[in-house]
Amino acid sequence: MEERVRLLLVDDEPHFCKVMAMHLADEGYLVATVTNGEEALERFKAEDYHLVVTDLKMPGMDGLVLLERIRDLSAHVPVVVLTAYGTVDTAVQAMKLGAFDYILKPVDVDELKMVVARALRMQEITKENLALKASLSALYREFSLVAESTAMQDLFPTIRKASEVDSPLLICGETGVGKELVARVIHASGARKEGPFTVVDCSFLEPERVEGVLFGSEGLVPGRARLAQGGTLLLDQVDELSPGAQARLLRFLEEQRVSAKPQVRVMATTTGDLERLVEEGVFRRDLFYRLRVLEITIPPLRERKEDIPPLVVHFVKKYGSRLGTRVEKVSTKAMDLLISHPWPGNVRELENVIESALAFCDENERVLTEQHLPPWIRGGTVEKGWPGSLIDAVESLEKEMITQALQECGGNQTRAAEKLGITRRMLQYKMKKYDIRAKRVV
Repeated sequence: MEERVRLLLVDDEPHFCKVMAMHLADEGYLVATVTNGEEALERFKAEDYHLVVTDLKMPGMDGLVLLERIRDLSAHVPVVVLTAYGTVDTAVQAMKLGAFDYILKPVDVDELKMVVARALRMQEITKENLALKASLSALYREFSLVAESTAMQDLFPTIRKASEVDSPLLICGETGVGKELVARVIHASGARKEGPFTVVDCSFLEPERVEGVLFGSEGLVPGRARLAQGGTLLLDQVDELSPGAQARLLRFLEEQRVSAKPQVRVMATTTGDLERLVEEGVFRRDLFYRLRVLEITIPPLRERKEDIPPLVVHFVKKYGSRLGTRVEKVSTKAMDLLISHPWPGNVRELENVIESALAFCDENERVLTEQHLPPWIRGGTVEKGWPGSLIDAVESLEKEMITQALQECGGNQTRAAEKLGITRRMLQYKMKKYDIRAKRVV
């Protein structure tokens, strides 16, 4: 049986604790509440908690002292602090002492859930990395073990180079391909690895709030950019930034560019086509160029099927022990079904499917079979006489259309890309994938 995630919520307002505990319990967490720092510390010593959420301003032992005591006892349990506008300076101090993040009061429930989920996810990643080996090479080794495809191997030199410089970095790719993980690998590899890694989810915040969250509010509330000093600021879904926030971010990047040593390393992720948004006037062209000093595009899982078997093995080991199963291998038929699935949710979807499949395994089963897989995966079996999979048909059509466009455009890749309705970079990626040479088709 899987262990439920245990949270410790600390606030001197009993009603607030009760309401927040109800919301967090809705997410499946087991929440314990206490109303003072002294009792919280005793509970933390006596029981195991995966995460602590604490108010900063409390009578007796305040949240800052509680954070220090928790850090003395455990370096890995994330602590999220709650603060009002008048105690934001204390929140900044808490971040320096090792708090994962801070949330302003009155607390937005959705923001709290998002921060808790992210903290737990990053705690999990940290534990896995430490279990492998407490070194940078171990992180690269784990990453390479589940990235056997040529497409991913080709990214490694760029990832290593990106870790050696402070230049802005744009990471592109569909949802679930691992953009934030790549950003964290780069951060952990560079000179700023001892500094904070601060994430702003631009798609979560209302447009009018993004600028305040990033750069502060009228000089009273420090933004995430200030909290990321000495480390990395990751702008997740940067294409969701409002026009005002885009202008302010551009000014911030220009200030960083002219300084002798940038205070913050800026990275950004996007699932969209920023070049198209620039042409449509939705995203600033000058900001696009400032963010794309370095660029990494992570291909979707359906275009690197060689990575599916090692990923499956990795997730079976990861969740097998956690769920208490004895599964040691995956049947050939089950693996074939997993390889043939298009995976619109990419690696994240595959991970969820393996976790679900293992949950359906009996305690003594040692082989994960197709019967453990969800119906929509089992439905991917190719019937006898069927002309082929949908993926094969799509790839065949893509190759044919690209070849024809290049022929009609005399090998001019820019014009061919325009004719196909894609970017020149995407065209070059597809040409490499299908081994299409412009000189051969004209």
